[in-house]
Amino acid sequence: MPSPLSAPPLTFAPAKEPSPSAPEAAPARLHELWWRIAAGASVLLCMYLHWQVGRSAEAPRTPWDEVHPLQTARFLSGQVDVLPLSGSGYYPGWSILLAPVWWFTDDAELVYQVAVDYSDVLALLTIIPLALLARRMGLTTAQAVTVSALTMSFPGRVVLADYALSEQPLLFVLAWAVLAMHALWSRPTWWRTVLFVLAVAATYLMHSRELALVATAAVWLLMMAVRNWRVAAVGLPLLGALALAVRSFSTWLLNATLAGSAGGKEELLGRVFENGSPSLLLRMLLTQSWAQAVGTAGLASLGAVVLIVWAVHELRRWQIGPGVFLFGTCLSALLLSAVWWTRPDFLFPPGEYRRLDVWIYTRYLDHIAVLLVLVALVVLVRRVGRGIILTSLALFGVVAAAVVLWVAQDVPLWGALDGPGNSSAVLSWTTMFPEEEFPLPQHPTFTNENRFWVWASLFGAGMLVLALLLRRHPRVLTTLLLITAFVLSIEADPSQKRDAPRRMERAIERAEAATGVEEIDIDMDYSCRGPALTRYQVMNWLGFWMSPRDIDLADPPRGIDFDSEFVVSCGDWPAAPENGARQVADSGFYSYALWVLPGDLQDELDEAGLLVE
Repeated sequence: MPSPLSAPPLTFAPAKEPSPSAPEAAPARLHELWWRIAAGASVLLCMYLHWQVGRSAEAPRTPWDEVHPLQTARFLSGQVDVLPLSGSGYYPGWSILLAPVWWFTDDAELVYQVAVDYSDVLALLTIIPLALLARRMGLTTAQAVTVSALTMSFPGRVVLADYALSEQPLLFVLAWAVLAMHALWSRPTWWRTVLFVLAVAATYLMHSRELALVATAAVWLLMMAVRNWRVAAVGLPLLGALALAVRSFSTWLLNATLAGSAGGKEELLGRVFENGSPSLLLRMLLTQSWAQAVGTAGLASLGAVVLIVWAVHELRRWQIGPGVFLFGTCLSALLLSAVWWTRPDFLFPPGEYRRLDVWIYTRYLDHIAVLLVLVALVVLVRRVGRGIILTSLALFGVVAAAVVLWVAQDVPLWGALDGPGNSSAVLSWTTMFPEEEFPLPQHPTFTNENRFWVWASLFGAGMLVLALLLRRHPRVLTTLLLITAFVLSIEADPSQKRDAPRRMERAIERAEAATGVEEIDIDMDYSCRGPALTRYQVMNWLGFWMSPRDIDLADPPRGIDFDSEFVVSCGDWPAAPENGARQVADSGFYSYALWVLPGDLQDELDEAGLLVE
């Protein structure tokens, strides 16, 4: 008797829609009707979750990951005099999509709202390419839509609706790239090769970490040469040229918009290789894999096993196809993410400030988990054999045991998440994250402060057991998974502080009203060094949030003098007396404040009672 793992659990073969002329027409119609109702319900559920989570996004949560693309979009729209940005920057794919928004409005708050809605619409539209993929894996259209919408309803995707990040458009483009891969695999032609390479390059343009996808695509094209050498002959040179073009354009744009030079991420990655260790790398591989499995109710583990079996089956017969590509895409992303966070300075910092998110970081893998979950749901609907599910349960058990018994004892579960989007897949469990510090190391138990690891692991294992028990009842299982995804995502909905400089903005508006100046020009004193990262936060916030006002950098100690009467500097600005500057009342933002230099505007504000005595 053949092993249940000896044949691939999936092949790319579209299912035939039920035929009303068959003898079992009535049951088939009822079966299809149920799936059509489920498809509509799952799409509505996905829409509701994104709306519910995203409606609190009234201002950026982070002055880097969100403000960077928004300001870069402003630069690309033609406003080339934007205030330089602090940080290492981001690839401009999302900014290119956002640039036209700045043609219609200069209101930063409105631009942000449009960006959030735009990204959420792209998230919902991602159901289309995912459904087309599921359709090619053997599901009917209604089944494909159902599992695709369900895939997009887990916390790893839904929590991102609370941001204007590049993650939503990244997954949208990636899903089309995988479809282009299928088109090329099913019928290798030169124009399908070009289409596939363009889709991969577009994904790379969305985020620099998709260099892993470029490498995967290059290896896959090379292996495809055995079947059709023209595919490799056309695809590899084109892929290399486009990857270089993306990198060159992105580097130029970063140099044009950053206060420093581009390339910070490469330097950081170099330090990771210098300072990391195999032990830390293994811990990152384990915790990030574990977090994705828990955040997807065990489905990521099942999808991983399916892809491994699928890829091995193709490689043994040297019939390179979707299994190898999907496996390579997921594996390369996992390795890149784990390597990136193998950073002792973040995991074991010398100071009191501890970060939890670096231990359970899911954001770099959330889009890849979508592919794993989709594959898992497809095989469940197709009633996969128990061997695959048992293997995935065993795999998850091994990973969970290693995390609970080895890794978890050193994790500061009370630490900062530094933005819920970083660990969105496991935010459903934050009620188990203690607020008070506890001594480390501490092995998790069912009742101590570190119990999160035990209960989350049991949940993941329990969901896989449920899938095993209901493997012959896909409609019941799908219903339960829809309910599970809904509960997890509602529980994960973050309540987070957004540090928009509204107080300073109101002070500026009062100053404009008192002086009759429609839009005052402002200099930011770069020589003022606030605590921690506040100088860089204020710098990015001012440039974006105060649009369309002209904001410039000034650094008098370095010979860059003020050219505006309004200056944002330290709240206790030491040079204020010698400059004759006076602080505008109620204008604080972090440790900074708005000042006005001597002149008519200062006199008018003094008469209006808007200056600090």
